[in-house]
Amino acid sequence: MKAPPMPPVILAFVLMGFNAIMAALDTVFVRFVSGEVHALEIAFFRNFFSLLALFLILKPAQRSFDANGLWPLHSLRAIIKLLALVAYFMAITMLPIALVTALAFTMPLFVTLGSMLFLREGVGFHRILAIFAGLVGMLIILQPPGIEFGPGVMLALGSAIGLAGVALLMKVSSGREEPLRIVWFNLVVTVPFALLIAIPVWVWPSPTALGLMALQGVGGLIAQLSIARALKLADASMVISVDFIRLPIVAILGYFLFAESIELTVLAGGALIFAGVVYSAFWEGRRARRAIPPDTI
Repeated sequence: MKAPPMPPVILAFVLMGFNAIMAALDTVFVRFVSGEVHALEIAFFRNFFSLLALFLILKPAQRSFDANGLWPLHSLRAIIKLLALVAYFMAITMLPIALVTALAFTMPLFVTLGSMLFLREGVGFHRILAIFAGLVGMLIILQPPGIEFGPGVMLALGSAIGLAGVALLMKVSSGREEPLRIVWFNLVVTVPFALLIAIPVWVWPSPTALGLMALQGVGGLIAQLSIARALKLADASMVISVDFIRLPIVAILGYFLFAESIELTVLAGGALIFAGVVYSAFWEGRRARRAIPPDTI
């Protein structure tokens, strides 16, 4: 007897859960190999294996290099994303991985702020409240003067800001290219550029490190496709909340694998930041469904 299909909402939650687990493992893999391989080289191999996996997934017609005149935009987005990824990997080598993960949750809030400043989107009360929650969450995490605002924290926040810039550029070009093709163009630009900047620090990785980076690259691509599929199956405000399980997973893995203490302030601050993200996503989705202009203050 054939099993009934999984309800779309449940499938969306499963896909987002997979993404959260892969993101947590991604952080752990970087910490494991960072003692052997520089962050620049990790970024190269991650993108290289993602490109290899995507090449096998795409149909021959989808592997073309016709970008409809958008190569400058694709190139800019790819370079910013690569630099943000390198900053994130370097932060992982300097800070507890739970702290880096909690700060990474600020990215959607920087997207909201950037949409208001650069895309001239409405300054709504709900957006202001979400950004305020994110700022308070960061203060709880950093608990000045508890954690020094040093290079690691600046790299983690710089990565979040860079990825927010990538998301804003995606908004600009949305509707002009299918998502898989956007990822294809991104990786085609990223891989040779990543190789170029990795040459000065190049070392040949051990089979174990190479295997972990291969898992990182393929898993990261599948996770990215899982997010896209999940957002088609259910409202973003509903499924995005699943991503928060990444923080406790990372905190537990950091405790058992790297003897990092589980800081309640990091978990609490991360929870508040993420609550702001979910709140913002909920109201943005509600406004989009009703097709009403943003409220302004």
